[in-house]
Amino acid sequence: MPLIRLLALALLLPTLSGCAAAALGAAGAIIADEVAEDNGGNLF
Repeated sequence: MPLIRLLALALLLPTLSGCAAAALGAAGAIIADEVAEDNGGNLF
């Protein structure tokens, strides 16, 4: 998934869910997993 999509998701989730901390945490986990996969690992 391109980084721009992940950033858009990180910005949209707090607006849609109303729970900014949880949404940003989830987006951060997704981004961390993407970075790990790009580096040959897998977090989830």
